[in-house]
Amino acid sequence: MLRTMERKKLIFFVSTDPGAEASPVSSAYRFAGAAAATGLEAEVRLAGDAVLVADPAYVATVRGSETLRERVDGAVTSGVNVSVCPRSTEARGIRDDQLAAIGARPRPLSEILVEVAEGRSVLVHL
Repeated sequence: MLRTMERKKLIFFVSTDPGAEASPVSSAYRFAGAAAATGLEAEVRLAGDAVLVADPAYVATVRGSETLRERVDGAVTSGVNVSVCPRSTEARGIRDDQLAAIGARPRPLSEILVEVAEGRSVLVHL
């Protein structure tokens, strides 16, 4: 008897300041994009200083910002969900219009943890 494997959503969690080190944020978008391209459900979770990626003026100061901006902008069209920690965006002054521009939505960490605990999602920390 063949067992059907149930696929879980992949959530790529990143909290690194892209100005200090852009690689984790860029990798989260790259991995999520690759997953979505193969038909897997994928989400980039921005928390802590990583939410600064929603501020275009800040991203413009980041070394390698062109690649980062391409990946962030590509997420909107490639079927990648992007969520942000509401507390992190509030603490860093990220506005709703900035979140909308990168296709992000506020989502409490508790929702993600319930998904992981119930086996519906896998959390990958970058």
